[in-house]
Amino acid sequence: MLYRFLRILFKISSRAFFNKLEVKGLENIPLSGPVILLANHPSTFMDPIVIGATTRRKIFFLAKAEVFKSAFTKWLLPKFNMIPIYRAQDDPTQMHKNKETFQKCFDHFRTGGAMLIFPEGISLTERKLKKIKTGAARIALGAEADNDFALNLQIVCVGLNYSNPHRFQSDLLINIDAPISVKNYQQEYLTDGIAASNKLTDEIKQKLESIIVSFEDNDTDKLAADIETIYRSKLLKEFNLTTKYVEDKHIANKAIAESVNYFKQNDPTRIAAIKLKLDKYFSLLNQLKLNDRWISKQANGLNSFLLNSVFYTIGFLLGFPIFLFGLINNYLPYKIPYLITKKITDKPEYYGAFALVIGTFTFLIFYTAQLWLVQSWLHNFYITITYLFLLPISGFFAFYYATQFRDVTGRWMLFNLFLKKSSLIATAITMRESIIDDIQKGHKDYVEIITR
Repeated sequence: MLYRFLRILFKISSRAFFNKLEVKGLENIPLSGPVILLANHPSTFMDPIVIGATTRRKIFFLAKAEVFKSAFTKWLLPKFNMIPIYRAQDDPTQMHKNKETFQKCFDHFRTGGAMLIFPEGISLTERKLKKIKTGAARIALGAEADNDFALNLQIVCVGLNYSNPHRFQSDLLINIDAPISVKNYQQEYLTDGIAASNKLTDEIKQKLESIIVSFEDNDTDKLAADIETIYRSKLLKEFNLTTKYVEDKHIANKAIAESVNYFKQNDPTRIAAIKLKLDKYFSLLNQLKLNDRWISKQANGLNSFLLNSVFYTIGFLLGFPIFLFGLINNYLPYKIPYLITKKITDKPEYYGAFALVIGTFTFLIFYTAQLWLVQSWLHNFYITITYLFLLPISGFFAFYYATQFRDVTGRWMLFNLFLKKSSLIATAITMRESIIDDIQKGHKDYVEIITR
């Protein structure tokens, strides 16, 4: 009952937290029968929340045993369908307890249950698939072996692709791949259990890599992110895609990642040259206190940019009363979760998850109190219902209004800079066009290479 209530609550709050949350391949998760969901793990508690809120199955979770230390968590966490798993890096003396954990998993699958496991065994906010541990494969093969390979246990890989898991109104694509039938490994397991486990782990790794954007190191990730900033909109047009959908942006990011990873291995000189140009370009933007989006708009022509800025500013001024209403009614429940989160932890990978969980309850409490006050004061049910609808709508408006304030000031700052330092703006535009030419040539060369 508690799990079902929280699932509904977090389904609503996760849809509110993310600007766009898209799910691709939900039909790949069987609606019945035993299944293991295996996902990459960039954002600690956020990951099980969004997967649990999105899928139609009741899910059990393997969680590191160290969170079960207190008597309270030992009582509470199992009510959220969480089962402790003991890791060598936490306490190698406790590893023997995994035998009991594995048996609980076997029993769970025997009754047709679903379980979520993060096979990397660690959560770090970076676009990198860490080493896949063999534990998930051993559990899957062990469960089938315990039932003479008659379970029909399926493994489904889930790719979590966040634009930024810790920022409110960011984007998320949940990419779900076709299932792996564990029974396919029966003969190999009966011949050599360790080899079968390693082979299944390799297949899991390949599946996860195919549904996420991943880089070997942070420097390569940063380079690709800079290329995405400048070039993704052009690539989307080339692919006949749009920024409207997170999946479309993921396809473009994936294409950029594949070409960057390829040239880093096979033509590092080209990569170094593009990186040098990008670093100089973004250094100039930092010097001017501008961003690439403003330079790209300026490149379309000063008159057009100025006219758009005038209309943009008029609309911004007209929207101020709505912003003020939304700010007054939503500031505290929005701000409190972030203040509490920073008191609880200094680890960035926890920020988004804690803010979402705490925010779910702060908004629930504040909205309930506000509605009670309005009803008590006015005694009008229709006004209270109208106020209920205005609360979240005005809150989202206030958030976007605040984020667009920098855009409005930036537009006029850019226009002012153009009047005073037109040569620097022209230099930035020229540098940008040169970088795009290099990237386009690199993309064309990469396409020719892989299609030979």
